[in-house]
Amino acid sequence: MANNSLPENDSKPGNNAYIEYRDDVMADIEHPRECPSIQFFRDLLSSRHDSLAPYRDRILLSIGAMIELLLTPFTILNFLKEEELVAGLLLLIQIALLADLLAAWQRRKPPVPPVLLLIPLVAGMSAAIVVHGSPAVLWSYPVVVYCYFVLKRRTAILCSLAVLLHTCAMTFWFIWPEMAWRLGATLLLAVIMINVVLNVIFDLHQHLARQALTDPLTGCFNRRFLRECLEAAVARFCRHGAPVSLLMIDVDHFKQVNDRFGHGVGDTVLQNLTYRIRERMRIEDRLFRYGGEEFVLLLEDTPEMGATMLAEAIRGSIASTPPLADYPITVSIGVCAYRPGQSIDDWLNCADQGLYLAKSKGRNRVCCLPGTHAQACA
Repeated sequence: MANNSLPENDSKPGNNAYIEYRDDVMADIEHPRECPSIQFFRDLLSSRHDSLAPYRDRILLSIGAMIELLLTPFTILNFLKEEELVAGLLLLIQIALLADLLAAWQRRKPPVPPVLLLIPLVAGMSAAIVVHGSPAVLWSYPVVVYCYFVLKRRTAILCSLAVLLHTCAMTFWFIWPEMAWRLGATLLLAVIMINVVLNVIFDLHQHLARQALTDPLTGCFNRRFLRECLEAAVARFCRHGAPVSLLMIDVDHFKQVNDRFGHGVGDTVLQNLTYRIRERMRIEDRLFRYGGEEFVLLLEDTPEMGATMLAEAIRGSIASTPPLADYPITVSIGVCAYRPGQSIDDWLNCADQGLYLAKSKGRNRVCCLPGTHAQACA
């Protein structure tokens, strides 16, 4: 029997971030985005589209190590100059950051939340502005960059704007009012540019995910992604007992369509069929192209009887309004709900056997294996 639990390393923080990010990418593939200009501003206020989430532990290790190396000479120099306040804050930053680096190296949760590291960072920058004057305001730029590389997107936006306002206020009172306005303008420009780049990175990730996980002809998810989704559905069933069902859908006599009308018309038929299936799907359902003219529909939170009713609605819709004028197009559908103890292959085979039964009974039917709740439909 197959192991139906999630892989052991899925419980680690980095992998959880990857899973959340992947689900966001998949949601955008299934539901296209709006006008780019509108979507840009919506993304700025959204916790989704966090392009760096899967890589945040690696980023923390790299940036943290560089910060440790760069701050060490400044810490020593300030101690030698007897500027204890600035030196003490820099040392506090290095100690807290070192603790987080060790935790990231060991793949543990950071003992000091990255957002709290901003407190000594901003305090050290503020003390340096008071003591050293205008050269110290340059530290505001790496602090803003730190926000976007280490913190979640929405938190980073709020914190970077707070750093901008605080630095401008410090510059206004302790250095030169006119410099404060110029500093604010350049910091705001940096924040906007960072967000533009992050949105472009997300769009590139989405484009690559669409190429890797979807079928270019029909827009359905492909067979590669099917197993991953089935494993996640089985794991959810094992944790919560939520029913989940499969529909195995095959176009009847599809070879005859290709032979008579050509493969171009056959492709159009497949596109039309997937459109009809999507009309009956819920938002959370997922459609996969399993083979040439064979599709799999994954129905979460759906028992076998409900899946059979949906399958009959799909079959009836396609049969009543065929994609080709004056040429009947029908589908046969096999239904199978997941049962405890089944492997992924057993579950797929159960739906496939239901499809075979529908074919053997004359096609244009919905069937499942004998002994299950659903019955063959005319």
